[in-house]
Amino acid sequence: MSVADRAVTSPLFSWTLSGDSDESYAPRLVEFRPADGQTVIEMMDGKYLLGGTLVDTGGVSPFALRDVPPAFFAELHSFGWLRHFSGLRDAGQRRFAATLVSDWIGRHGSFSRTVWAPALTARRVLNWLKNIALLTGEATPEQQRTIRRVLASQVQSLNLRQSLIAEPSEKLLAVTALAGAALCGDEAERTLLARFDALERLLDAQIDDQGLHLSRNPHTQLQLLSELIPLRPGLARRDADRAAALSRRIETMQRALDRLILTTSEPGYFNGCGQLPVDLVLAVTGQSNIRTATSSVASGYGVLVDGHGKVIADSGLVPPAAHAGKAHAGGLSFEFSCGNTLVAGNCGPAPGQLPESSVLFRHTAAHSAPTIDDVSNAHLGGPKPLATRLRRRGGLPSITLDAQENTLELTSPAYAGRYGLLLTRRLTLMGGGHTLVGQDRLAQSGRQARPGDLVIRFHLAPGATADRTEGEDLIRITYRSGEAWTFLWEGAHAEIEESVRNSRHFGLSRTEQIVLNAPALPETEIAWVFTRQSA
Repeated sequence: MSVADRAVTSPLFSWTLSGDSDESYAPRLVEFRPADGQTVIEMMDGKYLLGGTLVDTGGVSPFALRDVPPAFFAELHSFGWLRHFSGLRDAGQRRFAATLVSDWIGRHGSFSRTVWAPALTARRVLNWLKNIALLTGEATPEQQRTIRRVLASQVQSLNLRQSLIAEPSEKLLAVTALAGAALCGDEAERTLLARFDALERLLDAQIDDQGLHLSRNPHTQLQLLSELIPLRPGLARRDADRAAALSRRIETMQRALDRLILTTSEPGYFNGCGQLPVDLVLAVTGQSNIRTATSSVASGYGVLVDGHGKVIADSGLVPPAAHAGKAHAGGLSFEFSCGNTLVAGNCGPAPGQLPESSVLFRHTAAHSAPTIDDVSNAHLGGPKPLATRLRRRGGLPSITLDAQENTLELTSPAYAGRYGLLLTRRLTLMGGGHTLVGQDRLAQSGRQARPGDLVIRFHLAPGATADRTEGEDLIRITYRSGEAWTFLWEGAHAEIEESVRNSRHFGLSRTEQIVLNAPALPETEIAWVFTRQSA
């Protein structure tokens, strides 16, 4: 597919990417994401906070910069920041945004493999369509024709390349952009319906019965929802039945996303998802009145809810290979929050500026989970082309909910082949969400057990300080909010070690982890408790 993509986008076929300057696009996509006037002021002052990185251009066009962080580059060239300018009435501020668009066209208006990468192009097309009135409102007739031509060229490039996109979620994003372009353009009714039929087929193939994308990545789920939701109003005016079907799909997907959002309003760090902008999470969830504030099991995740507390646990279900490029070996890991406090969680994906560490952060040790000898519960690395794909180790994991006891039980057979042991974790949330009781135990899997070391890690939130008085079997944890929690355990040796958590805004934040160790033998059992102290 890569070879074919390079062929169709080579200079020999550049004429196939040319757009029609007479193509017109109407403002039919809704922009529901929040705008920030302060962002406009900072951008006009040369300060761009994108992808969690603040860059001061010193008055130079941001598109002239080189060697910027990947996340900054993606956010800049996707043009999601246009929404901050669209609602403004000040002509000067609107012209500034239009000038940036014109500058991008002058530098990147012709095909470039990096800037015109399918997923990035799809996001840019959708953002231009959502803000088409801003792009053309302050432009001369000649500039308007240029904008329409370049927009049409990008749509044409997605149309030519959609079948050659290897990453499923990127292909779904490209098809979503094509559906949005058909909705805003002068496409015939037959073409419009064909675009949405193609979108529906891909959604059927990539969204499971519980509404979650097969990658099991909350970030992917949020990104898809943020682009699907704007299609609904325009489609409702053209085809009520298809709009109703899309709305049902979106509601199911929103319900699945809501399950994976902690009480801190951030999604759990699972399968490639790290810190996401809270305003975007709230904007997406705010498009639905459905809330899943109950304990449940779906898509390989288990959720416990009690009072102000919420636990999200991952059974370790490995996505299909095509969707496992960012998946983590996080079987039996969990994230636990109470109110606005993250009590314990996972390290998250590696920062973009540390690509050489990407696999390291995907191992089980980077999660609040049990392992044996720190061997990950799924395969990572190895020969290409599967080197980046997570692969299952052993049989299928299981997860069940005892609703009466508000208890999850997760079992991993990942260590049965190498160690002859099954690993089971029980989690119970109680006391209004102020107490989480856990139990990790080993059982022989039917073959001779091989000795090892059971290691259980609990990665604390950034800013948390763990302290243990010598001789005591408890650890006191103080969080930035001032809350005090106690961690108790039995059946293991405990240590406090350094850890990190990847923040979108601050990069790697130093924190601490509690590490329990015990012999990995049949019938080994470790009990532990997180409990909040009274004020």
